[in-house]
Amino acid sequence: MTSASPSNDEHPMMGPGRGRLEGKVAAITGANSGIGRATARLFAREGAKVVAVDLVEDVSPRVDALIQGEGGDAVFYKGDVTSFESCQGMVNTALERYGDLDILVNNAGAGVWGRVDQLSEEDWKKIVNLNLTGVFLGSKAALPHMMAQGKGSIVNTASTFGLLGTASYAVYSASKGGVVLLTRSMAIDYGTMGIRVNCICPGGTATPRLLRILTEGKSPEEAAASVKAAGDINRAIQRLAHPEEIAYGMLFLASDEASFVTGHALAVDGGQTTDA
Repeated sequence: MTSASPSNDEHPMMGPGRGRLEGKVAAITGANSGIGRATARLFAREGAKVVAVDLVEDVSPRVDALIQGEGGDAVFYKGDVTSFESCQGMVNTALERYGDLDILVNNAGAGVWGRVDQLSEEDWKKIVNLNLTGVFLGSKAALPHMMAQGKGSIVNTASTFGLLGTASYAVYSASKGGVVLLTRSMAIDYGTMGIRVNCICPGGTATPRLLRILTEGKSPEEAAASVKAAGDINRAIQRLAHPEEIAYGMLFLASDEASFVTGHALAVDGGQTTDA
């Protein structure tokens, strides 16, 4: 059983697109790294015009430049999903640049390790604000346009830990569980308005952030063992996912191929939740 290697911008899964999002405009938060970066790149390859949203700009190549270099159409928006004003700016950027917004991917998020007795109030508020309130604010900004046009697809990034919970990750699990139920509530509220709302629940994924946590300060042997142990959580396939594997789940939920799918929490987890 092998562990996943770090994702890179030339991953072989990213072949030529088939136009599954042709003519669509998508805004993707947390787009400059990990799952968000892979998703932005894949959506552009499938024909979408992409508003790539992130607070972090100093990544080389920045995701919009990477997409443009591959022949896609993307604009970068430096945005903070914990600010409604910033989320409105994201929507306005899509409308001003591309004249529409068909897809919103609320992907930005983070985690802090610790049990409830170990967490500070500051950590609790920070993670809930980013992971859960950020989904609320992004959606609140995008929904008026989607309601007016009578169509739209929102995909939220939850987690298998929002379905199962896990030890010493209390605030992350709570916030991602909130994303799952917010997704389902929104699906009910907006389904008759032509707006679908789903979420994706990734298992352990080889994002730059996770790989850094797993390997920092360790010998090559220790680092490999740490990555393998993390991958074993995905119990059937027993490796970490590549961000691109999660992005393809995002693509399905965002696309018209999922026209009868709403309120769904799609686990892309290598079998982690098979006995849930």
